Amino acid sequence: MTESFRFQKVLADVKTGVYVRNYRITNEELGMDCRWFIEKRRLEGGVSDGVDIVTVDNGALSFTIVPTRGMGIWKGEFKGLQLGWKSPVENLVHPHYINLETRGGMGWLYGFNEWIVRCGLESFGPPGVDVITDEEGHKIEVPLTLHGRIANIPADTVKVRAASGSTLELEVEGTVYERTLFGPSFKLTNLTSTSLNSNTVRLTDVIENLKSTIEEMQVLYHCNYGVPFLEEGARVVAPFKTVAPRDASSVEELPCFTIWKHTDSWENGYVTGLEPGTSFPNLKTFERKRGRVVKLGAGQKYEVHIEFSVHLGREEVDEVKDRIEGIAGRAKTKVYKKPNP
Repeated sequence: MTESFRFQKVLADVKTGVYVRNYRITNEELGMDCRWFIEKRRLEGGVSDGVDIVTVDNGALSFTIVPTRGMGIWKGEFKGLQLGWKSPVENLVHPHYINLETRGGMGWLYGFNEWIVRCGLESFGPPGVDVITDEEGHKIEVPLTLHGRIANIPADTVKVRAASGSTLELEVEGTVYERTLFGPSFKLTNLTSTSLNSNTVRLTDVIENLKSTIEEMQVLYHCNYGVPFLEEGARVVAPFKTVAPRDASSVEELPCFTIWKHTDSWENGYVTGLEPGTSFPNLKTFERKRGRVVKLGAGQKYEVHIEFSVHLGREEVDEVKDRIEGIAGRAKTKVYKKPNP
């Protein structure tokens, strides 16, 4: 993280009792010509009542972070193009109104409308039952809900700043704690940043095991796109080694890490999800048997870096496509016609 800042502001800190309801800073206040702003607001009314949002606009790209919902990114815009999707869940939903256990553990869907949402950290994937060993060595069953808890936990701290360098970096940092007494406890520190007039937003996450014992951790980034990116002829290009459908109805999908498609109708949610994660979104017991569940030692940290860039026009898109194909090289992709997780 950069140490030299043009400005920095603490918007929330539970321990010190700091809370700023509304805040806005622009380029004009720092005597800069290049247009940008950072704005924090608290929403009022309906299921959005009490939800905090932080909007960052770098002059070309804007996006809205939701500290109340695990530091996810609700939506974005680049040169008039909307980033995200139109969910049947139209407004942001405060975690107060989410019961993760409703509908057989599918309650996460009652608040699902973000462009980028984290799943985890104890688990992600479908609802089901996990079997763990407690501190006394007994086998116990633990119910797991769809995609875990992290997206419905408000941040304890939120800071905004502008970092000096070759170009100004606009940064939002938040910490979210997913804790329990007899179970895993994690600290998520998220830094979301962008450069002036760039087409890119960067996420850096550090997930720390707060327990004195080894704990399992899972994280998946559910990145969702609708119109105009999801239209007839749209393709996903990535350097695959193997391709397999997640389930029997997904045989013709172009998988990345994991690709999820729901192309029902505009009203019902027309969307595809690109989902990089520490494992596939299967039940945790399934992923554990295949050795794909991360184990963190006491105090150990797990770091994730992701960049999202928007490319417009054939020339820009072809350049990125050529780079991806260069990574893949001449290796032939193996495609499975049936689920092969």
